[in-house]
Amino acid sequence: MDMNQWVARWEDEGGAVPEVEIRRKRGAGKARPAITLGRILVPIDFSPESLKTLRFAKLLAAQTGARLHLTHVVSPPVTSSARPVIIPPAFSEEAIAASARQRMKALQAELSLPAGSNPATVRSGAPVEEIKEAARKIDADLIVMATRGFTGLKRIFLGSTTERVVRDAPCPVLVVREKEDQPSKKRAPQTALRFRKILVPIDFSECSRLGLGYALGFAEDFGARLVLFHSVFIHAYVLGDEYTAREVPDLIATQQDYAKDEMEKLRQSVSRKGREVESEVAFGSPVEQITDYVTKEDVDLIITSTHGRSGLRRVFIGSTAEHIVRHASCPVLVVPNRPLRKKLSKGRR
Repeated sequence: MDMNQWVARWEDEGGAVPEVEIRRKRGAGKARPAITLGRILVPIDFSPESLKTLRFAKLLAAQTGARLHLTHVVSPPVTSSARPVIIPPAFSEEAIAASARQRMKALQAELSLPAGSNPATVRSGAPVEEIKEAARKIDADLIVMATRGFTGLKRIFLGSTTERVVRDAPCPVLVVREKEDQPSKKRAPQTALRFRKILVPIDFSECSRLGLGYALGFAEDFGARLVLFHSVFIHAYVLGDEYTAREVPDLIATQQDYAKDEMEKLRQSVSRKGREVESEVAFGSPVEQITDYVTKEDVDLIITSTHGRSGLRRVFIGSTAEHIVRHASCPVLVVPNRPLRKKLSKGRR
């Protein structure tokens, strides 16, 4: 599907959100948020990053009427059948889990999170699998995670827990990263979340329609301005031989002009729905261009979607969404390129 077809389909379908249920609260005369977040899962490993993320999630829950569900995963000790290891009682899995439950209770009390409406659980197993299972069990609408916790240099080679959850989560994942400030600048405690500018990467694929649809609802709830961002990127193998390479400047200019025209059509289509929106077309690596723009233009949130790539290709290349999560200087909300529609039971909270 080329850019023109993509934009035409978007307009024909009235800017519909594919595979995502945008739920509106009923009630005459009441505000109707575009996206209702009923249950937010917050994995906690007690690192400073995860505790900051919990405070961020609490603000989000307060503004959206969501319930927070906290979870901590205890990884079983690694033992070898050839060399049995005697684990002291204080360091047994049961003792660690009991300690984690006490710390969770203390954390709930510290942040005034009533256990009845904001439950906390301790699970045992592989962190990534347990977080995904916890999200499925509570039918989570969103997972809110820190960029990293206690992973150290190991994450360079194996990938962080956050990146692996983003890759396979059953619901959208909001990866929290504080915007960089000058070291001497002290930040006052936040009392509300403010997303004034939201960037949405557009590559005219089906999954970028999904990300844009989700972003529209988020922007409506927070009164944010949308930036639709596309980067023209010509792979080296397209350049061919010396004769073909002479045509590269013309090829780049043609692609940029075409992209600008289609992005303007998309901008107009979105703005007709009453949203503040602008479009931006860059040239170069999408990840580099996005991260540079976010830093320079003071973007508060990126909403993107995964391509659902699997197999060896994604192992060696990785998805654009994962690279954005790794390098962006602001929070990133990743919408999985999989069906997210849910049948809501009455009174679901």
